[in-house]
Amino acid sequence: MSGLSQALERELVLAEGADLARRGDYEAAAALLEPDSAGDPARLDLLARVHAQSGDLAAADAAWAAVLALRPGDSAAEAGRRVIAKVHSGRLRRRPVRRYLLTAGAVVVLGAAIAGGVVLTARQSPPPPVATVAKSDGGLRAELDRLHGEESRDATAAKERQEKLKQLAETLAAPGVSAKAGSDAVIVSFDRSLFSPNATTPNEAGRTALTDWARVLKGQSIRVTVIGHGVAVPGGPASGGSTVSLARASAAARVLAAESGLPLTAFAVSSADQGADSARTVTLEVRPTGA
Repeated sequence: MSGLSQALERELVLAEGADLARRGDYEAAAALLEPDSAGDPARLDLLARVHAQSGDLAAADAAWAAVLALRPGDSAAEAGRRVIAKVHSGRLRRRPVRRYLLTAGAVVVLGAAIAGGVVLTARQSPPPPVATVAKSDGGLRAELDRLHGEESRDATAAKERQEKLKQLAETLAAPGVSAKAGSDAVIVSFDRSLFSPNATTPNEAGRTALTDWARVLKGQSIRVTVIGHGVAVPGGPASGGSTVSLARASAAARVLAAESGLPLTAFAVSSADQGADSARTVTLEVRPTGA
């Protein structure tokens, strides 16, 4: 998953967890937030608040302790643990946590003592990170929805593109030729060498192999990159391609264009690094037009 995808998913989980807690469905909120909460202070902080609201102060204290382990000095976690400690010591009487705990600018209420009408609270400053994704913030929620929609469309388009490449690979497969769908193209390779040593035009067997395979290209809406291969020669460069490899790619492209009926402009040529394939051959990257 990409960084954007992970960040978006995290924000949406926080927003949904906060909304569930505001509706009083603490069990569902905790079940949503608990997985993958380790290492995420914002998620742990919200989980602590959910547990506190439901009355499970031990779980809330543990979650805030985890926040402090990741973010020492966190004021909200420290305040929450102090109030829980007072409840456990008997200095504060336990009461249900106020629902506004999860709204922007809210105070953290874990337990309260009524003494002369005074409610003891611990105020958080600054507001918890989760407040920034509350569903009451219509603008942010709309932006998250928009990003999620874009990501969903991108994922759908990528899946459709991969399916198209798989279908094209099946079409391009032939005896003596392998065709495999890659991330953005079908990679076609020949099982045998197509050129004689030091030659830049196909030998008889190589021309036959190219001619026979070119028939599967007829009527296809594709773009083809022909990549020539060669080996490093003593005293020559060890990488960066070679004129021999490039000449082999050009010769193969002319044969493929002539036999397939596709225009020569549908073919591009390139040279692989020396030794990328020890065989005297070419490989092809075939892409559907528009891919």
